[in-house]
Amino acid sequence: MAEIRTLTTSQLRQTSSGERFKVLGVIQQIKSRSDKNNRPFWELSLVDSEGSVEAKVWSDGKWWDTRSGEKIPLEPDVSSIAAVVLNAPVGAIGTASEFRGKQQFQFLEVFLLDPERFPISSFIQSSPVPIERMEGDFRAMILSCGPEVRTFLEKVFSGNIWKSFRELPAAVSHHHAYVHGLLEHTLSVTMAARALAEAYKRSGVDIDLDVVTAGGLLHDIGKIESYKLDPFPSMTVPGTVIDHIALGYSRFSSLAEEHGLNADLATAIGHIIISHHGRKEYGSPVLPATPEAMVVSSADELDFIMFCWGTFPESGNGEPSISDFHTSAQRRFWRSKFAEEDGS
Repeated sequence: MAEIRTLTTSQLRQTSSGERFKVLGVIQQIKSRSDKNNRPFWELSLVDSEGSVEAKVWSDGKWWDTRSGEKIPLEPDVSSIAAVVLNAPVGAIGTASEFRGKQQFQFLEVFLLDPERFPISSFIQSSPVPIERMEGDFRAMILSCGPEVRTFLEKVFSGNIWKSFRELPAAVSHHHAYVHGLLEHTLSVTMAARALAEAYKRSGVDIDLDVVTAGGLLHDIGKIESYKLDPFPSMTVPGTVIDHIALGYSRFSSLAEEHGLNADLATAIGHIIISHHGRKEYGSPVLPATPEAMVVSSADELDFIMFCWGTFPESGNGEPSISDFHTSAQRRFWRSKFAEEDGS
């Protein structure tokens, strides 16, 4: 019998139906369900440093505790199994299958691992962009601004605010949901917004690049109160019931007053923060009303959509370059092969 390969989550998505595999990671979510015969089974999400996969463990699946070095059976009691394995390092033996044209994974055996030998930190996904590069780019953005905006931004992005801002994710699941994700997303949005602003400025639009830069760097400042790493991205209570836009505007207003930011500048930048989702149904209480707010909002939406395009999994519709319908982005995505074919 062929040896079962140990795969990462990204490699799992390339497996064929019927293929057996081993995988290591951390169980981030687990939910108990019942099948049509009222037998319990589990739906879980396993993550590693390359991403995540969803899998099922049916009622005949085996659970083992190997933390002591021995293989001890775990009783899969509905009320207790989640408490034992949630946010814990595990290994699994499973099979890939297909159901209604979609790839699925079934874990036949799950092994609770020793966290000393398999530390959770080794499975936490982080930004693919080096943190040193992002920090340098961020500081360069601040230095590009005039004295008043530059001084304000330097004061804001220091101490505990900067420590949280550079570490936290930008979301729990939709985009940049990993360590340093907020910093990566913020840089992409600000660079894109500045490029748009410079293009429109050349065409005669009266647009302030300092306000665009400050608005881009600060647009998601409320996420430092909305998200946490424990150890994986999750939402705080304020983030859930108040939301990052309101939290961000409130924090910015306090910072602007504390550091004596010019009132007109504070209004212009605050407007960007509170309108950056672009539509009231997306959570912004007002729509972007200035050129600066419009380019930041457009760049924010574009960065989200481009992230979704870059990370969509292959669909089961027979055409791997086309995604299933993406509910959040309200579209299917297509990876064109033209660039590969013409050698560019």
